[in-house]
Amino acid sequence: MGGRTLKGLVRGDAPLARFIFNDESKRRLIPKLQEDGWPIFDVAGKRSGLPDDLTAHARKATRSGRAPRGAAKAKRDRRRQAAASTAEAATTT
Repeated sequence: MGGRTLKGLVRGDAPLARFIFNDESKRRLIPKLQEDGWPIFDVAGKRSGLPDDLTAHARKATRSGRAPRGAAKAKRDRRRQAAASTAEAATTT
C-alpha cells in the first residue's frame, strides 16, 4: 500500500477557490472546473482536490509556450507582413 494518502487534501468549494484563484469569492466556479476535467473529486459530499494535482493542472491550463526568438520571430513577422499585403491587394482590386 505505497499509494498516496489524503494528507493535505483541500476540501470544500471555498478552500479550493482560495487555492486555485487566491480568491474565496470565486467558489461558484469550482463545479464548472470539475466538469471541465480538473482533478477535483467528491469526498464525503464535499468537492476536494490534492494540491499537487491542482497546481500541475493549473500550470498546464495556463501554459502558452515560449515566445519565438531570433530567426523564428523574424520569420513570423515576414509571414504576417506578407499576409497583410496580400489581403490589402485583394481588397483594393
